Amino acid sequence: MVFEGLSQGLRNSITKLRRAIIVDKRVVREFVRDIQKTLLAADVNVELVLKISKRIEERGLLEKPPGMLDRKENLIRITYEELVNLLGGGERLEIKENYKILLVGIQGSGKTTTVVKLGKFLKKRGMNPKVICADTFRAGAYEQLKQLSEEANLKFYGNPNEKNSLKIIEEGIRKFGGEGPILIDSEGRHKFDDEMMDEINRIYEKITPDLTLLVLDSTIGQDAGEQARAFAEKCNVNGVILTKLDGSAKGGGALSACAATNSRVYFIGTGEHIDDFEEFNAERFVSRLIGFGDLRGLLEKAKEVEFDEKSAKRFMTGKFTLEDLYTQIEQISKMGSLRKLIEMLPLGTKIPKDMLDIQEEKLRIFRIIMDSMTKEEMQNPEIIKRSRVERIARGSGRKTEEVRELLNYYKRMKKMMKTFGDERRLRRLMRRFSGI
Repeated sequence: MVFEGLSQGLRNSITKLRRAIIVDKRVVREFVRDIQKTLLAADVNVELVLKISKRIEERGLLEKPPGMLDRKENLIRITYEELVNLLGGGERLEIKENYKILLVGIQGSGKTTTVVKLGKFLKKRGMNPKVICADTFRAGAYEQLKQLSEEANLKFYGNPNEKNSLKIIEEGIRKFGGEGPILIDSEGRHKFDDEMMDEINRIYEKITPDLTLLVLDSTIGQDAGEQARAFAEKCNVNGVILTKLDGSAKGGGALSACAATNSRVYFIGTGEHIDDFEEFNAERFVSRLIGFGDLRGLLEKAKEVEFDEKSAKRFMTGKFTLEDLYTQIEQISKMGSLRKLIEMLPLGTKIPKDMLDIQEEKLRIFRIIMDSMTKEEMQNPEIIKRSRVERIARGSGRKTEEVRELLNYYKRMKKMMKTFGDERRLRRLMRRFSGI
């Protein structure tokens, strides 16, 4: 879970608020104190925490709940709005086919991997991105970027024998022409120093990129603001990409620091895989933090694959067969991990952790096993007893224990989704918070 500690703290505060019989001044102030503790633990700047907590308290005590919201729900709405204001974001970054995009950042920020992640992101949206390796400082940068580019099916240019970064960039631009955005992985350094900044400025002035994106490691916390300011002075940074947001407590500090310095965050890296990359939208991000999900983001992911809507509906309401489970496993493998998809649903954290952490290899084995089942068995798994288990194991080349593991997983998932995914309950939940 992205920002697991921050998210859990916010949800605990909201759960505690909902248990209150009445919402008076004491309850509001206690809720605000809980929010303060959570934000401070996530390394958000003290002044920002005091500012946001004061706003929540004042609005919570003075504002009349709109529509059908009660005082508890209104306080949650106010908290949501103030968190969105704190983190900023929301606008999409316009990228055109003929753009030259320079990525900058210090060594260790995840810049090289981010170049490929951004390239694959653009490729999914119908563009034809190219990659140039201009990092001649870090040993292994050329091979790493070349290998990742091949994995993502991106056109790549680099010259390991050339030590002049600017010359490599100019050669790459000539080679690729104006066909698709050109993503340039610039040099980083072990530390934030004048030499690196002067080199970046020289490259920037010479190639005049259409966009300059700063790659920041989210674990640096509040120092993100200082780095953003320094790079902006040298190369007119247009936006920020935050990396390593897969569970970092310091991520809150980095996001809030960027917002405080007007350094807009446009993309975030949420894991090590090249698909763990998404546009940053403060409203959707905060919705996921406090447990309201990101159904819009889930639908956008679904559009990238051939989505079986009827099967998905049966799955989400717990009325599915092994055939539906097979379909969902295929679609999950194309859309990302099960954990990341469930996080996009309202109240997703109520699902047991071990059900979400099932590995891709295990899902692959489950599909092999189901390929050896009859249509009747796929539609009515209850008929699969000992003799059928043994036959399925022989036919799939797997162990009988693995067949039973699949059946147990199916039963647990079915029971869990029935509890979680009552269709009317989900509709009520989304109607209630549609204005949040």
